[in-house]
Amino acid sequence: MKYILILFYSFLLTTFAFSADNLLMFKNSEGNTYQLLKIDQSSGSETVVTSITLDQAIATDNSYFDAYENKFYIHQGAGLTSEIKVYDFNSDSWSDAKRSSGGSIYSLAPYQNIPINKMVRVDSNGALHIGENSLVTQEIGGRQHLYATNSSGNRIDINIPSGTNLLIDGEDVMGSIDSSIALGAAFASLPTGAEGAGYTCGLGTGFHDSASAISGGCGFDFANYAFVDSMPELFQKASFNVGAASVIHGEGDDATLKAGITFKFGAPKPVREAKDNNLLLENKIDAVMAKNEAIQNENDLLKAQIAEINSQLKALNMLAMN
Repeated sequence: MKYILILFYSFLLTTFAFSADNLLMFKNSEGNTYQLLKIDQSSGSETVVTSITLDQAIATDNSYFDAYENKFYIHQGAGLTSEIKVYDFNSDSWSDAKRSSGGSIYSLAPYQNIPINKMVRVDSNGALHIGENSLVTQEIGGRQHLYATNSSGNRIDINIPSGTNLLIDGEDVMGSIDSSIALGAAFASLPTGAEGAGYTCGLGTGFHDSASAISGGCGFDFANYAFVDSMPELFQKASFNVGAASVIHGEGDDATLKAGITFKFGAPKPVREAKDNNLLLENKIDAVMAKNEAIQNENDLLKAQIAEINSQLKALNMLAMN
């Protein structure tokens, strides 16, 4: 039996699960029937990938493997006009390729609209470009950079559309951001001081997009404790707060803690106190004026009644004199 060795590196076949330890070759099993074999280079064992019966023998000088499409093109007989058979490794199927209507065929090779050196290339600085408008990756200073460029070579944004999540160490990045915002909103609802009491405590919740968090914490005024008497006045007016929060729906479920000190500076502005005092005084004046108006009305009524009584007395005197 005769073997026809297909001379190309097996790394081109990685897309259909052939490792670098395997080699392909055609075996003429009977007549014009050929088997495509995968030969294990360690053990020498062979596996039949596919087989085909041709009209004529394989023309080895006009056969071609297209690594881009993962297809093998076989011409039956050098320089003859028979069909060109195509084996697709991905679909495990055979088909016929379109060809010239007449004459012999030489130098068979598929043509790609985009040259390979534009689909994948490495610049002199070591940057690997994937695609004509490239996704670029490059190692700089011990870190692997990843960015995109347009047809002019200018850097552009990388957009991950809805339905596809960017994961870091298995965690959804956008989900983690939503959870962080929810935690911040939950913490913001907690008290930061005692507000005139010994201490105040509270519960809070926070929501952002699909994430939610719950929190709890307390606030204390240092002025309520004797240990600050010997400390600067700045601390005597300060407040201390502690709290904890946890995501109840979203990425990450570890508890988050917070603690802080709030310092108070200065005193309430005198203008504010004067405005408050003026407002109170104005209210009192309005009340006095309203009361004076009521008294005036009562005086007018009494005057009218006295005038009526005087008129009646005058009339009685006149009757008595007659």
